[in-house]
This record gives sequence, structure tokens and C-alpha cells, in this order.
Amino acid sequence: MARYQLQLMGAFHLIAPDGQRLSVASKKAVALLGLLACARTGERWRTWLQDKLWGSRALPQGQASLRRELFLLRKLTSTSPSPLIETTSRSVRLNLNAIDIDIRNRAISTHYPAEFLEGIDIAGEESFEEWLREMRSNISQFSETISRGGESSEHRFGTTNGTPTSESLSM
Repeated sequence: MARYQLQLMGAFHLIAPDGQRLSVASKKAVALLGLLACARTGERWRTWLQDKLWGSRALPQGQASLRRELFLLRKLTSTSPSPLIETTSRSVRLNLNAIDIDIRNRAISTHYPAEFLEGIDIAGEESFEEWLREMRSNISQFSETISRGGESSEHRFGTTNGTPTSESLSM
């Protein structure tokens, strides 16, 4: 069965199972896919995502913005046989059974001379920027851990923002 292809190293690409490149216009939608792809199970609490991407806004605004981005991603992928994103009232999950992600493939991510989420910068969202800096500096260790099926950054690395730190990588 054909799967989605998600490239987070270098220029962002999302390819549908039929081979069509899907145009994700919003930087926050790209960042949202990156945040989900880096979670061991592909799942994050809505509040965690809202804090990372809309932490500078009031809670109702952040909730509405997350709902809007999820709606647009679902609409973009609505013609595919498998849903890309699944949601509950508390969480958002990337359907890992329907997608291949470059950073989850150690051979690709450790030898690919590109930056993680290249060109993505979300002004005013320091929580996301901090997470992004940590991921960029530790992407090869993250990919090795996740591709082995080991503990995720949120369990193994134990940081408050869910990303590995250089200190915790030596554990």
C-alpha cells in the first residue's frame, strides 16, 4: 500500500500516497507536522501544541488557530485512503502507519546534509524556537533513538519541552 512521504530535512515536502506533492502553505502547519513527527508515537496533547505554536496568544485564540490548521491539513489530505492526522478532544496524532518520515530513517537523517525544518522560523513563539534549536542540534541522536524503536525524547531525554539535550544524550 502506498504511503505519504514527509521530508523534514532540508526543503519541506509532503507527498500523497498517489505521488502528488501536497502544498502546505502555512509555516505553522509545517511546524505542526514536524512536532508530531518527532513524538515517539506521533501524538501530542493539544495544549502542548498550542503552547509551542500559539503560546503568545490567548488560550481561545490558540485553540481556534490549532483547529484551523488541523482542518486545512485534513482538507488537503481528504482524497487519500488513509487519514494523515487523527484527533481527539485532547490530542493530535500523525498516522504513523500511513507515512514514511525522513527523520525516522537513521540512514537518511544522519547522512543528509541539510537542516531540520529548513527555513522555518515562527517569530514570537519562543517555546517553538527553543524546541527547534534543540532538535536541530541533536537530530542525528534523535533519529538513531527513534529508528531503533527506543524511548522517545519525551521519555529518554526528560526535558520540559520534549526534546533531547546534549547533557541527556550521554545517558
